[in-house]
Amino acid sequence: MKNQLNKVGVTFGIILAVYYLLFNCVIFFTDKTLFVNTYAGFFNIAVTVLIGIATIYFARKKAGGYVTFREAFTPFFVAALIGVTANFIVNNILFNLVDPSAKDLIDQKLYGMLVETLKGSPLTQEQITEQLAKAKDLKQYAPKAQLFLWAGSILRNSVIGILLAAIFKNKSEFTPSHTEINHDVDTDFNKDHK
Repeated sequence: MKNQLNKVGVTFGIILAVYYLLFNCVIFFTDKTLFVNTYAGFFNIAVTVLIGIATIYFARKKAGGYVTFREAFTPFFVAALIGVTANFIVNNILFNLVDPSAKDLIDQKLYGMLVETLKGSPLTQEQITEQLAKAKDLKQYAPKAQLFLWAGSILRNSVIGILLAAIFKNKSEFTPSHTEINHDVDTDFNKDHK
């Protein structure tokens, strides 16, 4: 059973990886600024959630209609891990090999977004200047920053997976499985009410 559920996770992980490959390539070759667009980010999260729901649905179907929290979460996590890792690899190939100058554009856009955000903040001018000085040194596509982004994506997807697994689980880890319950047993209650 565990292998079948993991296969579901791998299948949907490959689907998510192909989505990220297509999404990143289309944006990279049409409008690179969409990489820092809030709506594009929310769209990616929505696609991840939809693929996660499909993953759990098919895992539940493979398990005979009943899954525990772990049986629902594991395929989702496998799919998310494959998808996020593919996203990480594709981004690094595009920005470090295909067009390294695109990194500067993204860094400038992120810096501009930070300036706009800090303008409306309650921070003093001195604190804003300090934040902007730190931000100038940050490079979005430096290996350390990319590793933190990858880990953050795994963490975010784990939280999404935990929520979805909790919603879609329909079998307790501590009760006998649905197939082990014998519904034909005559209990004293049934005998009294016949």
